[in-house]
Amino acid sequence: MSRITAVWVFLFVLGCTFINYPFITIFDKRIFVRGIPLIYLYFFLGWLISIIVVFIFVKSLKMRKR
Repeated sequence: MSRITAVWVFLFVLGCTFINYPFITIFDKRIFVRGIPLIYLYFFLGWLISIIVVFIFVKSLKMRKR
């Protein structure tokens, strides 16, 4: 397995881990941050951060090929 494939697999497994049992129960509380439930904030911020990480990774791959 190449290094690039290993990084993609790692990012996928990390993303799947963050939406499974232990993490969901940590953030599934009746806590509101500026009126937004904590679980919604966890999902939307996690989604945004994962998109940014993938974007940076793809951009660095393009820079290497030049």
